[in-house]
Amino acid sequence: MEVIAIYEVYVDVYFVENVLLDMLVLLSVALLLGKRPVPGRLFASSVLGGAGAVLILWAGFGYGIAYVLSVLVLDMIMCLILFSNIRQIPVQVIYFHGLGFIYTKIGSCMAALGIGRFERIAASVLLVAAVLFVGSYQKKQERKRLYTVRIVEGGKQLDFQALFDTGNSLTDPYTGKPVSIVEENEDILCWLHEKPHKYRIIPFRSIGRKNGILEGTEVEELIICGKEGQKVEKDAVIAVYKGNLSGDGTFQMILNQGLF
Repeated sequence: MEVIAIYEVYVDVYFVENVLLDMLVLLSVALLLGKRPVPGRLFASSVLGGAGAVLILWAGFGYGIAYVLSVLVLDMIMCLILFSNIRQIPVQVIYFHGLGFIYTKIGSCMAALGIGRFERIAASVLLVAAVLFVGSYQKKQERKRLYTVRIVEGGKQLDFQALFDTGNSLTDPYTGKPVSIVEENEDILCWLHEKPHKYRIIPFRSIGRKNGILEGTEVEELIICGKEGQKVEKDAVIAVYKGNLSGDGTFQMILNQGLF
């Protein structure tokens, strides 16, 4: 005789559980990416996730292709609401699903250890603890790669905190020199417009955007100061980024690997 298990789902409980879980995972994604989530956006994104989960359940997609596509679309919209950065959505969705998978596995381990009654609380605490540990380690490693940089041009000096990034291999197509990226400010914008003979167009490629261009300029000196000492790069090329290069303002410039 075949026994069929029937599960009763309370929509309100299912909705609240998904909202809380989405909020936990989205917050974890933000911590790992070094972002500071806006509370209102985090709440709105989580509520949307809970409502979407209820609609997907109600639609009865099962676990076919329609279910997978609807979940992916929902996750992308959630990430877009929270982070407002369409270029990084693929990375954010990967982090979101990866952390969700880890949460599920931690819960399964807790249940296997006989902590079924508190498995969700335990899984949440362990996930947050793991994310904080990884985030702290990333910050520690990041601090080791931070430099104080002074840009000298036309009698002016601008100081920045800069991150040395082995992933930055941009080169100036005109001179072949390595290109560092700096956050936009009024002085650099003046250099772009007042010195057309030094103006540069820097093509680039990145995740989420196949190609693009950055405006840049050549400067007299790039003085890099770190524990190893001081390095001076003459006639260096910098590209201007419209926005913040770090989520918490730790650095305002990304040095090119070719400078070291």
